[in-house]
Amino acid sequence: MQLFICSQIQVKGKEIQVNNNPEIVNQLRKVLRAKSWYKFFLQDENWAKRYNVELESFIENGIVGKIIWEEDWINWDSKVWMLIALPNKQEKLELIIQKLTEIGISHIFLWSSDRSQIKSLNENRIIRINRIIREAVEQSRWWTIPKIEIVKDIKQLHNNWNFVIFDLPKEGTVKWILDWKLPLLWVIWPEWWLSINDYKNFPTNHIVKSLWDSVLRMETAAIIWWWSLKNKVIG
Repeated sequence: MQLFICSQIQVKGKEIQVNNNPEIVNQLRKVLRAKSWYKFFLQDENWAKRYNVELESFIENGIVGKIIWEEDWINWDSKVWMLIALPNKQEKLELIIQKLTEIGISHIFLWSSDRSQIKSLNENRIIRINRIIREAVEQSRWWTIPKIEIVKDIKQLHNNWNFVIFDLPKEGTVKWILDWKLPLLWVIWPEWWLSINDYKNFPTNHIVKSLWDSVLRMETAAIIWWWSLKNKVIG
């Protein structure tokens, strides 16, 4: 069933109403061809509740429905942070963020690495990315909208995270340590790899992990590594 994240949700007993939201009306009427029996999920933007709803009627720029059941917001204990270099194409960045959202990442830092082709994101790009995130949450019915943060100087992250860099293994790299005192920040390289200057910006106790002997595209690496972490395929 489709999930819609909405503002201006009003609940009275078993009746639920969404006002001033022509987008949900358009989606239900024109895209989903929904009739009065159609069932879907509604969730308020404050993430307190999720409702399973049966559509009753359309009103001006809104809908009225009957609540079948409801559930409280699930607070997932497992959180994953990723630091992703800006790629060479906006479409690639959007794909990475969309897929990471669908499989439940909690926080994405974006940074312009030495070899990043995209050096910054304007306001319109950020608005589009946030829309993609919202649609990905609705499509996957996930509970968490990841926080996106653009970082100009990654040294500001040194004190709060231990860096784990996805790269081909290099001689003399720090060995994998399980007993970290800080949460792990998983770093995805850009096209054409990380530069020497990039490595100089990482903390000295960073570690490097590789995925078998494969050289992956950065969008593949981001998705595969997060999926692997979520499913405990790697440690």
